Amino acid sequence: MGSILIFEVNFICLFSNSRSMVLIKSMLMRQLYLCIFLFLFFSDSFAQLVTNNILTADHQNIKGTKISLIPPKGFINATNFLGLQQTQSGSSIMVLDIPGPFSETSKGLTKEGFLSQGVEVKEIEKLTLNNLPAILVTGEQNAFGNIYTKYVLAFGTEKETIMINGASPNNLKDVSKEIKKSILTAYYEADKKINPFDAIDFEIEASSTKLIFAKSISNSLVYTADGIIPTKSTDKTSLVIAKSISKTNISDKKLFAINRLKQLPIEIASTDSISEITVDGISGYEVIASGKNKKTGEPEKIFQVILFSDQLYYIFYGSTNQDFENNIEAFRKIVKTFRRK
Repeated sequence: MGSILIFEVNFICLFSNSRSMVLIKSMLMRQLYLCIFLFLFFSDSFAQLVTNNILTADHQNIKGTKISLIPPKGFINATNFLGLQQTQSGSSIMVLDIPGPFSETSKGLTKEGFLSQGVEVKEIEKLTLNNLPAILVTGEQNAFGNIYTKYVLAFGTEKETIMINGASPNNLKDVSKEIKKSILTAYYEADKKINPFDAIDFEIEASSTKLIFAKSISNSLVYTADGIIPTKSTDKTSLVIAKSISKTNISDKKLFAINRLKQLPIEIASTDSISEITVDGISGYEVIASGKNKKTGEPEKIFQVILFSDQLYYIFYGSTNQDFENNIEAFRKIVKTFRRK
C-alpha cells in the first residue's frame, strides 16, 4: 500500500533528539520532524468555510485518538496505524495527534515543503471546523510508481494539532470523493481521555531506567529523560519505539538496518557496531553509531534496533548527548523487555 508507505517512511526521524521546542517552531525538525507535516500550505487568498459537525450514531471513533469519523463505504479499522483502510484499493485515512499548538505548527508548513515531498497542491481551503481554525489541502503525489490523490485536514488548539491524511490511487475518483467526505465529518473531543497503550500491539518496560513515558504518537511510544515533549532537561536522551505501517519485502535486512540510519537528521560520523539480535522470538539487528546534531554540532550516540516480523518490523531508535555507555545499556535493557501483545 504505497499511500501508507508515504506516511511511514522516515517516521523515526521525528524523535532523533529531544530539543523539540525548536522543532515545533521550525518544521518540528527533530522529535516532531515528520515528513507528513509537509502536507500543509497556508494562503489568505482563499475564502473561509465554516463546518460544524455533531457526533452521530454513524460516527466511529478512531481507536487511540480523540477523533471520530463517518467511515467511507468499505473501509475498516486499520491494522498497523491509527485510522481506516480499504485494503483492496490501497486507500487509507490516517489520524495523527501532534504535541504542538496549531498556531505554531502551521507557520513552518509551506508550499515549498509540499514540493520537496513530491506533493503537487491542487486546491487549498481555509476552514473553521467546530470553532477551530483548520485547512483542507487537496493534492497529488507520485509515489512507488503510482499517483495518489491526497487530502489533508489539519486543525487544532494551543495544546495540540490534529492531522487527518486521506490517500487513494488517482484513478479511483469515487473512492477519493468518499475519503474527502469522510474527513470532513471529523468530530474532535478535546477532553477525551486516551489510554496511549490501547492502540499499540506491543509492550515494553522502562521503569528500571531513567527514561519516562512522554507520549504515544500514531503507532509509536516516545520516552524522554523527563517524560516531556519537548523535553526541558539538559539530558536529551530519548527513545522511540514504533511499528512499521505497511508490509515491505526486505531481502537484505542488515543493509536495510544500516540504511535507516542515513534517513535520520543526524550527521553520522561512524558506525561503531552491528550485531544480530533476537527478542520475543523475532530477529533483527542492533546498530550503534556516533554522530553529531546537524543543528548544534553536539556529539551524540545513536542506538537502533530493528526486529523483523511477517514483512513488518519494529524499530527502536535511541539518541543521547551524554553518559553514552550507560544510556546505551539502558536502551538495551528496554529492548529486552519488548513483547508483542
